[in-house]
Amino acid sequence: MLYNTLERDKPYLWGKFQRPEPDPATGLDNESIKAGLKKILEEMHGAPHSLIKARGFEYIVRNVRIDVSPHDWFAGFGCWDRKDRLLGIFLNTWAAELRKELSTAEVSEKLNASGAVLLYPDFDHSVPDWDAVFSLGFSGLRERARTYRRKKESEHPLSREEAAYFDSIEVTYSAISEMLERFRRHALEHADGHPRVLAVAECLAHLRQGPPGNTLEALELIYLYFIFGEHIDHMQVRSLGNLDRILYPYYRRDLESKTFEEAHIREFIDYFLMQFASINNYWGHPFYLGGTRADGGSEFNELSLLILEEFEKLNITSPKIQLKIADSTPAELLDKALDMVRRHNSSLVFVSENAIQRAFMGLGFSPEEARTCDVNGCYEYDVRGREVKTAPIYLNLLKPVELVFFNGVDPGTKIECGCRTGELETIRSFDDFYHAYFRQLDFLLEQSFRCADEFEKSLHEINPGPVFSATIENSLKVARDAFSNGSVYNNTVVLHTGLATAADALEVVRDFVFERKLVTLEELREALQNNWKGYEKLRLKILRSPGKYGNGSTRADSLAEAIAHYAAAKINLRPNARGGFYKAGMHSARTFLTFGEHTGATPDGRKAGDEMSKNVSPAMGMDAQGVTALMRSASLIDSALFPADYCLDVMLHPAAVEGRDGLSAMKGLLSAYRKQNGASLQFNIFNAETLLDAQKHPEHYPNLQVRVCGWNVRFNDLCRKEQDAYIERAKNIRE
Repeated sequence: MLYNTLERDKPYLWGKFQRPEPDPATGLDNESIKAGLKKILEEMHGAPHSLIKARGFEYIVRNVRIDVSPHDWFAGFGCWDRKDRLLGIFLNTWAAELRKELSTAEVSEKLNASGAVLLYPDFDHSVPDWDAVFSLGFSGLRERARTYRRKKESEHPLSREEAAYFDSIEVTYSAISEMLERFRRHALEHADGHPRVLAVAECLAHLRQGPPGNTLEALELIYLYFIFGEHIDHMQVRSLGNLDRILYPYYRRDLESKTFEEAHIREFIDYFLMQFASINNYWGHPFYLGGTRADGGSEFNELSLLILEEFEKLNITSPKIQLKIADSTPAELLDKALDMVRRHNSSLVFVSENAIQRAFMGLGFSPEEARTCDVNGCYEYDVRGREVKTAPIYLNLLKPVELVFFNGVDPGTKIECGCRTGELETIRSFDDFYHAYFRQLDFLLEQSFRCADEFEKSLHEINPGPVFSATIENSLKVARDAFSNGSVYNNTVVLHTGLATAADALEVVRDFVFERKLVTLEELREALQNNWKGYEKLRLKILRSPGKYGNGSTRADSLAEAIAHYAAAKINLRPNARGGFYKAGMHSARTFLTFGEHTGATPDGRKAGDEMSKNVSPAMGMDAQGVTALMRSASLIDSALFPADYCLDVMLHPAAVEGRDGLSAMKGLLSAYRKQNGASLQFNIFNAETLLDAQKHPEHYPNLQVRVCGWNVRFNDLCRKEQDAYIERAKNIRE
């Protein structure tokens, strides 16, 4: 049976990446492949890293176990596990060699160990030029690289680095061609007349020769590039692309030519989405829908709705979907997406094109670059095909408060990671404390810039990216690795965690210590050192005080605004080490948890180890005045200060979004946020009673989803501490 087999095939699809069982006769197990890679690394010692990696890539695709199953429309690889990626053998070796040469290695280790900053060479934020991938296909990308090589050779003899760059692309893309032929032969040898296996074999044959010609081939191409790039070449593919815009021409042509019926295309999309549900990256895997055409019309189309419908039907947490929203966005599409969210299918984030344009043009990007930008990662945005960014710095905005109390020394680790701002006894006013906070913040930023600028010069030595570089035309023009400095824009992002918690902590110092004099700085420090033990009444009074960010409190909000302005002014457009510049992002990933674990008790009433605020959102449970007050707080900060991304998390009570009026309320909220230049908005729709019951009876809520920080997880998969944090915030929600 060729179609209508999804339910029958789901056990295979869920097990494809969670419990893979490729035929041992098709290749080597991963441990044997690792042994072969170690041998390549030894034998090619001294050769350019890009060429060594290409040979490693070639070895993997020639030897990895494979599968073409009658239960799937997509080929199977035996090297899918991101935690055990095979080429990590090369990358870990080269990164370790680099660390020995870095003058800032000790500084970086101290910052990481103290939880003040997270610093690391980042290869997790690349987006290929999908338009080039689709128009050229794998063979066309290789031929384009050959053309640029010949042009370079006609101008001057290639340097060793340039020759290795082009050789690595040639070897890698020739290996991809071999891999497609391996799949095709395997399919034909094991088809046993099964029409689906034969159809996949034909699809792979077409993709080996050129670009895709129909919807199935287009989806197969995206999937194959993802596996080749992320799971073999060790370079994250942080967006599967503008899926509705990319697929729409194939979709229309298939329907008009009767190559496929709509039901067939729906099934292809189901199986495509299930690949990423089965891979189950913790942070989900993104693609985006919508945008604005050059004529001002919306890129949303009937395929956009079809994709949303199929995604909802599957009830999965990954992939995740970003919706590029503008004034031209069809009401029907918006209604559909918001309705999905209020019914707990919340792997959706709403990204405002107006805010992107303001942010981009403030950096000197053109209106056209803003219009056509890629949305990627959680809710980041970059110039399509022309910008390659890294995000090697995550900054703990709360840690400087702790460092002021302990004169630059992290109290948990005893590491001197800050600067000397004076003993606590010398701080005699809030102005003194405030200035000391910004001195500590400035010191952490400058140290972070030093570290990142040093190791980012060597990104192409740690992890050359031939699969990715071949898609970036400017990389081919200049014959330099795209992830190093081969793109038109080679930018570096600093991401922030704990904005609201830091503002709340500063406000407590101002209010409780220096204005109302309810406690001295020394007494407050003692309370923090004892994790509030013996100071429970003071902590309760602090927690209940109204001056918290997220409640429209001018005092706390103005402090958050000041921190945001200061950080953005230090970061944006500062030159980096790759010929580009730094950009600020108000995005926390998981550091709102991991930084929290490395930060002691703080003046806002937070206990040691507890999570911090994330994105531009309030600390959990502190927004007690409703969503309107929350939006007032968030909109006080200009989202253009954070041109990498800027997201607000909103939690609403289910009763507030019921029925037609509830849907109108959600649309009104999104519209108001966009008019206030808000950039990205994501929702959780809960009441505390439901979450408490889910915690007590998880078997009754197997598919209850929670929006974390740009991705979704099932509530049952959260640890008890994380569940409690959501319950605490839900208790404050108004109906």
